[in-house]
Amino acid sequence: MASVIRSSLLVLAAAALAACNNGGQATSGSSGVASTAVKADEGYLFADDYILGDPDAPVVLMEYASVACPACANWHATVYPEFKTKYVDTGKVRYVFRPYPTNPVAMADTGHKLAYCGKREDYFTNIKLQFDRQRQLIDMLQNGKGREAYVNLAKASGLTEDEFVACMRDEDISERYKTVVQAGQDLGVAGTPSFFVNGEKVKGFTLETLEESLLPALGESAPEPTEDG
Repeated sequence: MASVIRSSLLVLAAAALAACNNGGQATSGSSGVASTAVKADEGYLFADDYILGDPDAPVVLMEYASVACPACANWHATVYPEFKTKYVDTGKVRYVFRPYPTNPVAMADTGHKLAYCGKREDYFTNIKLQFDRQRQLIDMLQNGKGREAYVNLAKASGLTEDEFVACMRDEDISERYKTVVQAGQDLGVAGTPSFFVNGEKVKGFTLETLEESLLPALGESAPEPTEDG
């Protein structure tokens, strides 16, 4: 499967290069990587991290995930909604999403760069869209329809086809992406999804296991384990 997807995305990359050589340009201010006013004095955050929640929330949950990772898509479908309701929407926790490539790497790289291409305020919507369409994207890539799949995704994210193909060749976006991935490697990310609470790597990814670190950081007691039966 990986070789089929890689070949399909190589065709997509070649088409992007051709479009750029024909004058395709990224839209001004559409890269989504401009610095924003976030609290970055903890030492483990970037000034332009993508963050949801109260900027003064006392606890930061940072996730490294891949849009090509089925376990990540499952977490975002089954755990994230409750986590967001309980902790982000209530102002207790700042949530940070950082991309990290997994196999098929070409799919992950393309998807994460695409998310950087759109408007900053649309970033999390774009990531969710890719998780929701993950199986569809893989099927289209396997059938040699990679260009169609990602052009459709780009359009759903508010980009024209020309803006998308130009974005795939944008050196600033590529460098930003590499920097974030390298930061993950430096932190010891070995698989996705990986989570950090206030900069410290934590085990597990169910809400219950995450709460074992979140609640003490919030000054709250972790729930007592329940007994079966």
